[in-house]
Amino acid sequence: MKLLFLGLGLLKAIAAEYTQVHIALAGDDGRGNSNGMAVSWQTEEDTQATVVKYGLSSDDMPMVETGTSSTYYSTWDHHTVLADLAPDTKYFYAVGDGETFSETFQFTTSPEGGESVTFAVWGDLGLVNGDSTREYLEENKEDIDLIFHLGDVGYADDSFLHLGCLFRFCYEEKFNEYMESMEPIVSEIPYHVMPGNHEADCHDPACLLSAERRDKLSNFTAYNSRFRMPSEESGGVMNMWHSFNYGPVHFVALDLETGFPGAAEEKRYVLKCGGFGDQLTWLREDLEEAVKHREERPWIVLGGHHPMYNGGMVDPKMAAAIEPLLAEFGVDVFFTGHVHSYERDWPVFNSTTVVKSYSNPGIPTHVMIGGPGNDEMRDAQRRMEELLEEHPGLDPSRVSTQAWYDSLVEVNSDMIAVTDFTHFGIGIVHADMESFKMQYVQTTSGEVFDEFTLTK
Repeated sequence: MKLLFLGLGLLKAIAAEYTQVHIALAGDDGRGNSNGMAVSWQTEEDTQATVVKYGLSSDDMPMVETGTSSTYYSTWDHHTVLADLAPDTKYFYAVGDGETFSETFQFTTSPEGGESVTFAVWGDLGLVNGDSTREYLEENKEDIDLIFHLGDVGYADDSFLHLGCLFRFCYEEKFNEYMESMEPIVSEIPYHVMPGNHEADCHDPACLLSAERRDKLSNFTAYNSRFRMPSEESGGVMNMWHSFNYGPVHFVALDLETGFPGAAEEKRYVLKCGGFGDQLTWLREDLEEAVKHREERPWIVLGGHHPMYNGGMVDPKMAAAIEPLLAEFGVDVFFTGHVHSYERDWPVFNSTTVVKSYSNPGIPTHVMIGGPGNDEMRDAQRRMEELLEEHPGLDPSRVSTQAWYDSLVEVNSDMIAVTDFTHFGIGIVHADMESFKMQYVQTTSGEVFDEFTLTK
């Protein structure tokens, strides 16, 4: 009988596989700082409970917090918030059902006050072509405090482009594979995401031919189920928009897909979407509160998927809806992705006012970082090889300087400072009370291609 119970216990432990563990900031200490951490993971079946055990040592995790689970298609997503954590403190944790648990992970909580922080920022990271970026992050994760992912998280809706998936249902499989590939990084570093067009729905043939899949995987459902952003704490809506404070920075994560009149997917991507509420009123109120605390947090950073400015062109509907707020409340940087390349602009407002200085410019700096590697960047390395063959004396580390870009594309070059459209890369930002320094790192080589420093 004892052997029978041991066997059943072993089977239960094997069945309860906890995957895709990731974390995000949570809670509010009453002074605007996050004092908690949301821990999320997935299981194939629901478990008897959603539990995180944690503590200050990997050998001693006496604290326990219970969360909730839900399903939107076939697997189960689990979210648990660990509350009232000490600032700037390393915690160890494991996820499970109260009886069986995962391996032990760790994270460090938010710093106090205006302590300096380092965060990584990018949009458009997928399974395919994303290896160099994930490898760079794993190698450097001890130096990164937070990740700000500007939409297009994993490219699950491109699953039909993968071998053997044209008519086979692979959407959930590819989303799972992406999150599993990120687990070594985002189980330790808070992972803050926002919606991109590739989160909107599942539109491969296997989905479009199934009414059930069309219904269950439309209107950002998978995205909103898999993550737990601090929207409740900041008055946002699901994972569509939220804000949080971290060190000397106030972060705002926006829905630039459906969140303003005339947005790219305001009513439809492939399937119907939108209808999440009044983001613009929320944004004004959020920025009004943020500017009251500029002595504590001097930097205000916005992030979203679609760019307002790109290649010297402007999205007029986004500019009409959002740009006046950027100037009114002194937003410092607007990070976006979507276009699978890098572009740093000079501080610009209303398409015409361009300040070619980052010393107290008074208007926002727009930075587009959409090329960390994804399913739609298959030809990036091929283009690089062709360029080098055509121009054998060209330095590959500087292949996309402004002069090279202008020789290929006719743009309003007054707005554009630097571009890179042939490499995989991400932004690494170091922010303290005095300066905001961003480096654009080409992740295949690990070299810094571009950098700038904002000061006030």
